[in-house]
Amino acid sequence: MAGMIGLVAVALFSITTLGKPDATNTQLKPAPTVPAARQIEVGMHIRNIYNLSLKDKTFSADGWFWLKWPESIQQLIESDQIPITELVELENQVESYDAQLEPDSTEPERLEGGRYLQTFRFSSKFYDEQQNLRSFPFETLELPINLEVRPSQFSMGARGVVLVPKLHAKELQGHSIALNGYSVAGARSSSAIHSYTTTFGEEGVANSGDYSMATFEISYRTNGWAAFYRYVLPWVAVMVILLLAPNLEGNLNDLRLAIPSTALLTLVFLQEGAHAELPAFDYLTFLDKLYLFGYLAATAEFWLFVWGTNLISRAPEDQHPQVMERINQVDLIYQITTLAGCLTLLLLGRGSA
Repeated sequence: MAGMIGLVAVALFSITTLGKPDATNTQLKPAPTVPAARQIEVGMHIRNIYNLSLKDKTFSADGWFWLKWPESIQQLIESDQIPITELVELENQVESYDAQLEPDSTEPERLEGGRYLQTFRFSSKFYDEQQNLRSFPFETLELPINLEVRPSQFSMGARGVVLVPKLHAKELQGHSIALNGYSVAGARSSSAIHSYTTTFGEEGVANSGDYSMATFEISYRTNGWAAFYRYVLPWVAVMVILLLAPNLEGNLNDLRLAIPSTALLTLVFLQEGAHAELPAFDYLTFLDKLYLFGYLAATAEFWLFVWGTNLISRAPEDQHPQVMERINQVDLIYQITTLAGCLTLLLLGRGSA
């Protein structure tokens, strides 16, 4: 019994530690504190989020964002004749052929205090580079929209203009941001310096590949019960069958041998179905760990039943009662250790995902 418990413990440890750690984004650096004369305040209101694709790591969104800047930056815009539509770009935008980025007015509005305001309407598909599905099907998604200063005059190697997001989380969320199967968990904004690995041809200029970026994110969380019913409950049903199979008498050889092999094939098809809408991963999700443990349990049970079948077939007729008692004892050990492994994965496996 101690040997089987040790085997399950080693298997659980291996399963929960498999997978590569998430790589940190070395291209992002903390945004520096700069004078107000070099700041552009930025806000956003996301009206719709739709067409979420976990497989492609993309989603579509539309709404508005606005920029506010001081007289010093307005003078730079006028002197260098920078078009209003080229002050910033949607950094993680994909498939720009059907994207929309339009200013609400041809000229910025002058505000009290000497600042300028320009509002833009956008609609595009975006790429979620930091998507993490280790906890699938109980994942949390953070869908980002990145705004980045565009002209080289705004780079950290030139004027060093920094985007400063200023808005409340509720101001970011529109009325049509709900996604099927998810609930909105929150919203946040942040700023950073995007450090490119190129200078864009500007020789001898330090930090010419560093541009200020503001990120606006809306977080989503899957519905726990719905995810359990759809993805975990089928696995639980197969594991229950595996746990009950050893209750069959040891002399029912054909029936005992058929159950673990059938369960193994069922687990394979269930996992393939669960991954139909997911990309290929270089790590194990929580659901993958459940199925991997199921494969180990089904294989171990098949080996156990083969051992029991051989043992009883080779024993003399008068020793069959003692042999069946031994088989039943080993079956019970298997059931206890497998049940303990299932409970451990369900309770602790998600935390290691």
